[in-house]
Formats: sequence, C-alpha cells, structure tokens
Amino acid sequence: MMGFLTVWTLTMAIEFIVILIFIKDKPLDILIYSILINSLTLPVATYSYNYILSNFLLIEFAVILVESVLLMLLLKIKYPKSLIISFTANIVTASVGLLLSYS
Repeated sequence: MMGFLTVWTLTMAIEFIVILIFIKDKPLDILIYSILINSLTLPVATYSYNYILSNFLLIEFAVILVESVLLMLLLKIKYPKSLIISFTANIVTASVGLLLSYS
C-alpha cells in the first residue's frame, strides 16, 4: 500500500498534466492550482472513503464536482470546460490508482 504522500504526489502530477493538456497557458499557475486543489480534495476523499462511506464512485463524483468549481474559479474558465477537465483528470487518476492497487 502506498503512503499518503506518494498518492498525493502521483495524483497532483497526473492531474497537473491533464489540466496542462487542456489549458496550455501559465504552467506554473496550473501547478500551483493542482497542488492547492489536490491538497483540499484528496484528504477529504480519502477520509470519507475510509471512515464515512466506502462508495468509490460516489466519492469520485463529489470530487469531480468540487474540483470543477475550483478549476472554474481559479482558471477563470466556463463551467462546462472545467467539468470536462475535472472529469478527465479524475478518471485518469482513478484508473492509475486502481491499476496500481491491483498490481
């Protein structure tokens, strides 16, 4: 089992790359936003899954919604675009996480 810092670093790196693919401007800002967003959502999602509701899909859905709003506000983009970015970033991250957990 990977430690929280490793999971956070991997999540932040993957989501940074995904966001950068969609928003090709200001990579340093995107890195900072990715660090900030994942520092907020990952601990809450992890705690929620471990102690409140072990429903992976529901928690991922909630994370996608929260992160899409944060992306919209921080990147100053329209909500549909932020929702697509958040959905893509979280699907990629969740897929990598599931693959690593079963290997």
